[in-house]
Amino acid sequence: MSVADPTLNVRSDGMGLWSFGFLDPLLRRTFPHTRIVHDDSRAPDLVIRSHFTRQQSLAGYKCPYITWSGEVPPVQLLSDRAPLFEVNTARSGRPNELWFPHLVAEIERTDRPDPIAMPKRWCCAYAFTARIPERERFFWNMRIREPTCYAFGPSCKTSDNPFEVGRVDRGKNDSHFREFGYCVAMENCVAPGYMTEKIGFAFAAGTVPIYRGDTATVSEFFNPASFINVSDFPSVEAAAEHAVQTWRDPQKYQKYLDAPLFLNDRLRDYEAIRTDYRSWQNPAVTSLREAFPDLS
Repeated sequence: MSVADPTLNVRSDGMGLWSFGFLDPLLRRTFPHTRIVHDDSRAPDLVIRSHFTRQQSLAGYKCPYITWSGEVPPVQLLSDRAPLFEVNTARSGRPNELWFPHLVAEIERTDRPDPIAMPKRWCCAYAFTARIPERERFFWNMRIREPTCYAFGPSCKTSDNPFEVGRVDRGKNDSHFREFGYCVAMENCVAPGYMTEKIGFAFAAGTVPIYRGDTATVSEFFNPASFINVSDFPSVEAAAEHAVQTWRDPQKYQKYLDAPLFLNDRLRDYEAIRTDYRSWQNPAVTSLREAFPDLS
């Protein structure tokens, strides 16, 4: 870090680089007269530490650091000092936590396409690699009720799919599944605050998401009338029956597409991390300016 030519060299430990897309704008806004760089040939001024140290290990740094967790568990802290703050996508309750939805880390802006592709040719798309028993049970209950439900990954793979989708594209289903009525967007696990990109990509495809996750969090961000929440039903079988019967009744299905996506500006507040300041960013800004007073 040079005061004469102010730069902040930010490096990654354990694939913290996955957070650069949304943390770099925050850093540039916090230090508007400073260049934010990622120079692996120089010692770091600030490190973003994440989970995957086996893939990317940065040893021996003594500078301040931030943790970024895109998973449910928080990142393991260094033994000799605490981070400036922890950016967690599930609510851990740790005192230095800044909660940030994983959805926004992956997708800059969630919206429906305009226009939505109609009519829908097939009922339901399911595109997962991870084998989650309750999610698979839900899909098979859809499939036995409606044959135009197709699975595109190793989990629940079906043999009569109308087309194939490669592994890289399965998660980003917005461009592939627009002619489906539903996309299954059930999380791998249910944890407080944990809401990933799955529901965002389903909306971006112009489908009705079928969701299961932390109901309190998803309902803070999205209008519950715009998606099917499996947790609202007594069983996955009941949820599957409702989805199929709704698909077969165009008027009932259309109500989900017509429902406003949002009831408030909460999602836009978090998406603003890439563009402008919002009050929820204040703990991060304060910690950074205290750590680097010469740049503030």
